[in-house]
Amino acid sequence: MILQPPSVLLAGPAGSGKTSALATQLLYGLEVFVIVTEPDGVASLLDAAERLKAPIDHLHWSYCAPTSTGWGDLEDMITKISSMDQKQLADQRDMGKASFRPAAMKFLNAFRNFTCDRTGQSYGDFTKWDDQCSLNVDSLTGWSIIGFGCTVGYKPTANPGEWGIAQNFVHNMLLKINTDRRCYFNLTAHVEKEMDEMQGVKKIMVSTIGAKLAPKIPPFFSEVVKCSRAVDAKGNPSFTWSTLDSTMDLKNRALPMGANLLADFKPIIEAYTRRLASAKLAGASPSPAPTSGVTGSASVVTPTAIVPPSAPMRPQTATARTYGAKQ
Repeated sequence: MILQPPSVLLAGPAGSGKTSALATQLLYGLEVFVIVTEPDGVASLLDAAERLKAPIDHLHWSYCAPTSTGWGDLEDMITKISSMDQKQLADQRDMGKASFRPAAMKFLNAFRNFTCDRTGQSYGDFTKWDDQCSLNVDSLTGWSIIGFGCTVGYKPTANPGEWGIAQNFVHNMLLKINTDRRCYFNLTAHVEKEMDEMQGVKKIMVSTIGAKLAPKIPPFFSEVVKCSRAVDAKGNPSFTWSTLDSTMDLKNRALPMGANLLADFKPIIEAYTRRLASAKLAGASPSPAPTSGVTGSASVVTPTAIVPPSAPMRPQTATARTYGAKQ
């Protein structure tokens, strides 16, 4: 039996501390690898590490931005949308799909052979990494844009079959990542309101390619967290997590059930440490050490204090961590 480290889906609006929370993993001995798909995402990581006084030498990133449309492609788009109706545009077979292929291949290769933009060092296939490492994708929005662009190019609309192809691009990659991994895995995602067809009401869901894909994303993760930001009277922002919200389907195993939780990976890492100890006592096999690739230079911190069982079912609250305040 293989014991996988937890996987976390951090969902919230822009500016809710999703990227900043990823940096807290640096405080607990993990080698943190981030595939950045958004402009200025690296700056957000570095700022968070500076605020936390986290060890930057354990932070690695690879910038895999979606391909932007060229000026010539935009001119061709203008010509076609001004002379064709919606059906004619949707039926176009190829409007520059090839130009989006390099971005999709770079994104794929970041998993197959992660190369750090900071050091230039290659760390190999992430499926060979052990539980001293954490792979993070920031964010699902950029991932979705890559998948949609690779499917339809710069075509301004898509037929139903193309929507399905683009959705399967994300779904199949996510299945591969979460099935084969032996390290921590975390994904950030923006949110929007989509119709919950089971209940017939609108709910907050992750923002991705179409409403059909959004509810299929959370089941891949052991923790589904809603991220929020508040500002106190002095103007200091505080980032919090919630695992209890009537407007969104959330999920907790390691984290307590409640709102205003610390935006910190510590309880999740501690929960895995406890599970690992229990699995060894039961004779189970934890995640194996990699035969090749990277191992972290420091081991995961073992908690010394008494901690509550994983996923307590009573709502709990905690004081939010305030960033920007004097240490």
